[in-house]
Amino acid sequence: MTPITASNANCNSTDATSCPADWPAQRLEEARGIVADFVPHPDSLIILACRAIAAHSPDPQECREALALAGLLIAVSNRKPKGGDA
Repeated sequence: MTPITASNANCNSTDATSCPADWPAQRLEEARGIVADFVPHPDSLIILACRAIAAHSPDPQECREALALAGLLIAVSNRKPKGGDA
């Protein structure tokens, strides 16, 4: 994860940290990286990354594909055994 630099002093944060103006672009880039290299990441993180892409991407095709991938992962995870007696 890349650190967030202090570049915007006019954010509405309640603590001493600042919010860079381009934070949505940074999160979108990070989410794309997670989806591109999905093997080491848990399904829950990939679903969260897909939701971030769908929320922040300007490309409607990318939004649809991200939501489709998230839906597929949710459907597959609902079919996995949750533990208990074998």
